[in-house]
Amino acid sequence: MIMVSHCVDYGLQIFDNDPPIQTFHDTLYIPRIPGHYDSQFGLYDNYGRLIPTAGPRRGWPNAALGQSPSCCVSPSDAFPLSPEPTYFYGGNITPHYGHFMTETLPHYWCGRRFYEGLKILVHAEKTLDSLFALPWLADFFSLLGLERKDFVVFERPTRIRMLIVAGSAFEENHFAHKAFARYCNELGEKHGEDIADGRPIYLSRAQYKSEMRQIDGEPEVGAYLAREGFSIVAPETLQVRQQLRLFSEHRPTVGFVGSAFHNSIFCRRPVGVALTCDGLISSNFALMDQANEARIQYVTAPEVTLEKFVLGQPALYRLNDPVHTARVLVDLVYRRVWQNEKTHDAEGIDKEKTYLIRTYHQSWMQIDRQTGIVFHGNGEGERIVRLVLIWATKAGQRSRLSRVTVLRLRGTITKVQQFTTGSINALMEG
Repeated sequence: MIMVSHCVDYGLQIFDNDPPIQTFHDTLYIPRIPGHYDSQFGLYDNYGRLIPTAGPRRGWPNAALGQSPSCCVSPSDAFPLSPEPTYFYGGNITPHYGHFMTETLPHYWCGRRFYEGLKILVHAEKTLDSLFALPWLADFFSLLGLERKDFVVFERPTRIRMLIVAGSAFEENHFAHKAFARYCNELGEKHGEDIADGRPIYLSRAQYKSEMRQIDGEPEVGAYLAREGFSIVAPETLQVRQQLRLFSEHRPTVGFVGSAFHNSIFCRRPVGVALTCDGLISSNFALMDQANEARIQYVTAPEVTLEKFVLGQPALYRLNDPVHTARVLVDLVYRRVWQNEKTHDAEGIDKEKTYLIRTYHQSWMQIDRQTGIVFHGNGEGERIVRLVLIWATKAGQRSRLSRVTVLRLRGTITKVQQFTTGSINALMEG
C-alpha cells in the first residue's frame, strides 16, 4: 500500500487564456529595500493605487508580498522622470532557484518581441550586480536574450512615462496559465541539453544545503538506486541548460520533492515520482503539474521521522530504513505508478449509509454557507454546516471513498474538491 501525498491549499485555478498585457502611463516606481519583502515598494498608477498585476502576490485569499494598496507617498511631478520613455516590467527578481521559477520567470511568458530593445525595469531582493553574479541566474536570463545591462533598478521614487506590464502567468499557491507551460516547454525544447541515457533519474539531495529540510539517510537511498541502474544526478551541480532536460515524458525522474521538481515545467507531460516527508505538497507543484499535464505521483516516504523543527531553520528528517525507502521507490518506478492514480480503497464502509467526515485533527469537514468554502473545524453557527458524505453512482458503479466528489448539504448537491482516505480519520454515521 502506498500513501499518496496531498495538496491542502484551496482556491487554485488553471486558466486556458493568456494573462493580460497592459500599458500604463505616468506610473510611479517605489524601490524595494534589499532584504525581505518590505511594505512600501511597488508600482503605482497616477492616483497612487497599487498595480496588482505587477507586484508579487501569493495564495488564496490572495495577498501581496510586501507592498501596500496605496502608495506611501502621493504621486507628484516633483519626482524625477525616468531617462527612457518606455520600459518593460520584469517583476521581482529573487536569488532562490525555486522562487525564481514561480515568481520571476512567469513575467516573461509573452516572449522577447514584447521587450526587445527596451530596458527591463525590476524590483530586486539584492543588488543587480550580486544577482547576476549567480551563474545560474545569469544563464537563465541569457536564454531569454537578456544580460545585466538590460535591467534597471531605480534607487529613489521615479516616474515612468510608459510601462508595459505582462500579467504573471503563474502566481504562487493561487493560479497558473497554460501559457506558462507552453512558454517553458519551448525553452526546454530550444535550449535544453540531455544528460540522461534513458535510465531513470534520481535527483539527489545528498550534498545540497537546503534551507527548508535536511534528510538523514538520503545518501543511502541514492547509493542503492545507483546499484539498481538509476542515474544519480545532483541538480545544483548542473548548468541551467542541463536542468531543462531533467524530466521527460518517456523516462521517469524521481526523488524527494524540492525546487528541482519545478524543472518538470520545461518538458511536456513529464513522468516521475516525488517523495514527501510529511504527506503534503506545496500547491505550486500541483499548479505546474496541472498546467503542464504532468504525470508525477507524490508519495509519502515510508518510515520517515521528524527529528527537529525550529522556526527559521531547516527541518531535520530521518529515514529509519533508507534501503526500504529505496526499494519502495524502485517498485513504484517498475510499476509505473504515475500511470495508475488508483489509491487504496476503503474497507468496512456501509455504502448505503451517510456519514459525517472527521479529520486527523479531530475536526469536522464543514462548509461556509455564505462563501461556499469547504474547510475543517469545530465551529458552530448559522453560516457553518457539517458536510454529509453520500455514495453516488457513476457509470453504473459505486463511487469509492478515495474519489469522493459529491456531498449532500441540507438536500442540496454541492461539488467540492476531492477528498481522499489519506486525509480522513473517521467517518461518523450521520
